[in-house]
Amino acid sequence: MLILQNNSYTHPNKNLLFDHVSLTVNHHEKIALIGNNGVGKSTLLKLIAKQLQPLNGIINSFVEPYYIPQIFGQYNDLTIGQALKVEDKINALHEILNGNATEEYFHVLNDDWTIETRCNEALQYWQLNDLNLSQKMETLSGGQKTKVFLAGIAIHQPEFILLDEPSNHLDILGRQLLYDFIKSTKSTLIVVSHDRKLLNQLNMVFELNKNGIKIYGGNYEFYTAQKQIANNALNQDLQSKEKA
Repeated sequence: MLILQNNSYTHPNKNLLFDHVSLTVNHHEKIALIGNNGVGKSTLLKLIAKQLQPLNGIINSFVEPYYIPQIFGQYNDLTIGQALKVEDKINALHEILNGNATEEYFHVLNDDWTIETRCNEALQYWQLNDLNLSQKMETLSGGQKTKVFLAGIAIHQPEFILLDEPSNHLDILGRQLLYDFIKSTKSTLIVVSHDRKLLNQLNMVFELNKNGIKIYGGNYEFYTAQKQIANNALNQDLQSKEKA
């Protein structure tokens, strides 16, 4: 699904963010990407999404990831349909249904006759019934913008999804819908979040630091228990050396 080998990233100010990061993600894995603030979790997601380029290293993703960022300001000038990359298909569908059945419109639609229905059903699922695809993104709240891109998952049905702090702007009901989706989806996930309830829905933890990634084969509660065991062992070792 995804292979990263020896990836490094340097800020525009030339400061090294992380170095020699390697990881492998397999089909259907649900991964929590965690680490200290500023270590580069969001940057790593952007590298995987090909929105940034690494200083060096290899990134091979065998399917195109569907990326939901933490910040949506770059989409403010777009309509919901444009942000979700469905506007051209829906326009082609309407032209064909109105009798303008040109070869160009059939090519754009690409036999996706249910595109408008899927859009409406996905927006309805995320409680966005009062929105339409021609509405500008700048008119939406932070939570609504997040839900628009979450709705895009049902519309495009991606195999591989990157989520950067997806629960930040959601209300209680929106968060529960997100938790339910994460538990039920068969898609491969990499999630950056500080939401512990969300992190416990995932079955692996990748801990990012400046020099690489450490992998834990369990959810966030398992990770914290393993860290506590390791810290206790380190403290006992230090005490033994002090006595010696």
